Amino acid sequence: MTLYTVESSPHLRAPDDIRTVMWDVVLALIPAFIAAAVFFGWYSLLLTAVSVFVAVVTEAVIQKLRRVPVTVSDGSAVVTGILLAFVIPPFSPIYVAAVGAFFAIAIVKHCFGGLGNNIWNPALGGRAFLHFAYPVVFNAGSWPVLKEARMLLGRIGLGAPDAVTQATPLKVIKSVATEAAAGDHADLVTRVLAGDHLSVWGEPMHLPSLLHMFLGNTPGCIGEVSGLALVLGGLFLLLRKRIKWQVPVLYVGTVFALTAVLPMAPGLGWLPGVKVGLYHVVAGGLLLGAIFMATDMVTSPITVKGQVIFAVGCGVLTALIRLFGGYPEGVCFSILLMNTAVPMIDRYTQPRVFGVT
Repeated sequence: MTLYTVESSPHLRAPDDIRTVMWDVVLALIPAFIAAAVFFGWYSLLLTAVSVFVAVVTEAVIQKLRRVPVTVSDGSAVVTGILLAFVIPPFSPIYVAAVGAFFAIAIVKHCFGGLGNNIWNPALGGRAFLHFAYPVVFNAGSWPVLKEARMLLGRIGLGAPDAVTQATPLKVIKSVATEAAAGDHADLVTRVLAGDHLSVWGEPMHLPSLLHMFLGNTPGCIGEVSGLALVLGGLFLLLRKRIKWQVPVLYVGTVFALTAVLPMAPGLGWLPGVKVGLYHVVAGGLLLGAIFMATDMVTSPITVKGQVIFAVGCGVLTALIRLFGGYPEGVCFSILLMNTAVPMIDRYTQPRVFGVT
């Protein structure tokens, strides 16, 4: 009698490989790349090009040194380079993009064995390193929105045709909420949400409209400002079945729900509001992180149940950091922390093999 060994799933074979998946991600990032060019000018494109170039060269050199096949054509290093550039400020020095890309590939990716073995998302690992290595760049008080983009939006009635430098929306929310809590001035929150121009600690504070923020006419990192561009890229990945809806929807939904009902700062009291939650959705790197980074196949859980836990965990951590932490943003650190928990999540959510108790 012939015996056949049947192992656990998956058994289906498909024509997709790493190369097709990664280049689909690159295509999905094109709308955000175009938005970066419109809102921040040619310099943002140069930063992205430098980041991609250093990432690809670092990957090739390390693979040569490791005496393994050079696989830069699979697009994984290109994706890391683009995403790393997308999470740095548009006024960063060129060397910041280069250092971040090198760290992401050499340390975060290849120190753990290369693609498929890394614990953390390489682009976010590089971003976290840059955050502490160059704090002046990443914690600047004023960020630019360039004249070219505002002139374009001014022609269709959505902006004034002049250049501005201002605090990022998340910093505005954080600063106003902290000041309101310290001085018992809850009206400051109402005023800033209504679009008033305020002065907090000697700095001008103003929130753009939700429409402006969704389109991208707001300060922020290179690839995170246009929610519209990011959503279009996410829909493309969903149609191509490169990501599942559970992670981005539950991640964004958790952040929205918590920021809409929790106090905006310690001691401020309960000021729930849908508008506050919507600002937290379109501000900062939430959409970029939820669509393109939390869905990374290597550093996210493999089961649907695990992905649900992962997404909700990312959302809870992001909301807690934004509301009660020392930084106005929390996407990078929340995803990295949940990346660390992925092996444990996979262990306790893996399906039971048939016939094994």
